[in-house]
Amino acid sequence: MKNILKLIPIIILVFTFSCDDEDNRFSNDPTTGWVEFISSATTTGQTSPVVSIPLSIRVPQFDNGLNISYSIQAVEGDFTQFVSSSSGSVYADPSIQPGVDGDSRALSIDLDLANMDAGRDFVTSFDITLTAVDASSVTVGVNGSTNILTHRVTIPCSNPQVLPNDYFVGDYSIVDTVATIGPGNGTENFAAGTVTLTADPFNTNGRIFSSGVLPAFNGEVESVSIFFTTDNIAILGDVDPGLACSAAGPYVFTAAADGNAPWDICNDQGITITYTEDPNGSCGGPYVSSFTLTKL
Repeated sequence: MKNILKLIPIIILVFTFSCDDEDNRFSNDPTTGWVEFISSATTTGQTSPVVSIPLSIRVPQFDNGLNISYSIQAVEGDFTQFVSSSSGSVYADPSIQPGVDGDSRALSIDLDLANMDAGRDFVTSFDITLTAVDASSVTVGVNGSTNILTHRVTIPCSNPQVLPNDYFVGDYSIVDTVATIGPGNGTENFAAGTVTLTADPFNTNGRIFSSGVLPAFNGEVESVSIFFTTDNIAILGDVDPGLACSAAGPYVFTAAADGNAPWDICNDQGITITYTEDPNGSCGGPYVSSFTLTKL
C-alpha cells in the first residue's frame, strides 16, 4: 500500500508536465501555433458569385507568411459545376493585424462560384478541409483539441425567372392564418377547405384557384391569384368580393406592402400568403391578414 501511494505523486507530476508542455509549445515560441476555421458551416446566397470561409490563424508571428492548403469533398450533388478545383491554398500575409486577443489573425478562403445565375431546383453541398501549412512550426489544429478543421458550404436552390409548369399546382388545403372581418363576424375571410391551384394562362409566374370569401355574406366563389415574383416573394392578386361596410369604398384584399412570404423552387409543400385586408377602410381596416396553403 505504501508503494502505491508513493507512485501517485509521480503519475500526477508526469501528467502535469505533459499538459504544460503542450500548452507552452506555442507560448514559448511566437512562431509556433495552429490554424483552424472560425465556424463550421456557410450557406451561400441564391446567386452569390463568391463564398468566403473565415479562418483563424493562431500564430503570434510568421514573418515569411503562411501557405494554408485545403481540399474539397462532395457531400450532396456535384460541386464541380460551381467550383473549378477540388483543392487549393490561401496565403496568409505577415502584415495581417492580430485581433483583440493579440495572437489570432483572421483570413478567409474566397471561392469563386460559377453558374450561380441559373435557376436550380436542387441543393449542392461540399466540405472544405484544411490539410497542411507550409511551416513546420504551424499545425492544422492541435492534437487532442476540438478545433474546426472542416467547413461545410451549402449552395441552395435558386428560383428561376419563369416557374416550371408543375410548381404549386394541384390540390391544397386553405385556412385563414390571421384574419379580422371574417372571424369577427362568425365566418372566414377565405373558406377553409380544399382548393385546386392551376397555372395562370396569362402569367407564367401566376397560380389561380377558386375560393369562397366571407362565405356568410357572399354567395359567390371568387377567383384568387398568387404571383411568384422575381424578387423571390409570393404576393396576392386583388380580390373583390363585392361587399362594403361604409361609403369609404369597397371591402377588398390587396397585396401586402411588406411581410410577404419568400418562395423556394425546391419546396411547393406549403406557403403562407400575407395580404392587406380592407385597404380602403370600408370596414375599419386596413388589417394585415394571411392564409396558408398546404399541399394535399
